Amino acid sequence: MKGNNNPVIDLAQRSVEMEQRNWLVRHYQGDQSAFPKLVQWLRKPIYTYLVRCGISIDSRDDLFQDIFLKIHAAAASYQPKRPLKPWVFTIAANTVRNHFRMEKNRRTVPLKQDFETQADSSPGTERIAVANETVSWLEQAITRLPLAQREVLVLTTIQDLQLKDVACILKIPLNTVKTHLRRARLNLLKAKAMREQEED
Repeated sequence: MKGNNNPVIDLAQRSVEMEQRNWLVRHYQGDQSAFPKLVQWLRKPIYTYLVRCGISIDSRDDLFQDIFLKIHAAAASYQPKRPLKPWVFTIAANTVRNHFRMEKNRRTVPLKQDFETQADSSPGTERIAVANETVSWLEQAITRLPLAQREVLVLTTIQDLQLKDVACILKIPLNTVKTHLRRARLNLLKAKAMREQEED
């Protein structure tokens, strides 16, 4: 959790992060057990990124595999002193951008429910249904944002990366990251207001 000043927790987090960084180094050095661990750790974040960037369900698995093939191919260039997650998402973001560039007819696809929604057993069925509907609407609203806003929103809000890391990943100025993020949030607020007006 951000803002946690517990030195024991901080030390444990740093230890875990160093182990994760070493997986890629060990893989490059020939350790056959390292890459599966890396894939398992990154599986959900990468797939979530693909979904929320609006990659169609027919293309997600191919892009997912493509990203990890590129991670494998670029393993020699990774410097263990650098945080691994921003390095990985640089590859993921470039892959997604290339995919959209190659699409002749870009279209917005309806999202299938890709994430399990864990509901507290205490709320009533109606409240759970409303919550699920809201989540589904938000997922679709995110995919309708311009790609530049969408990828910044997903990397900062969903993947919890720092603004400066997102700027490096996307190779854009920090102020541009802030602008895209602000516009993404404003567009979602406008979409929410229009949805509420339609429901009245």
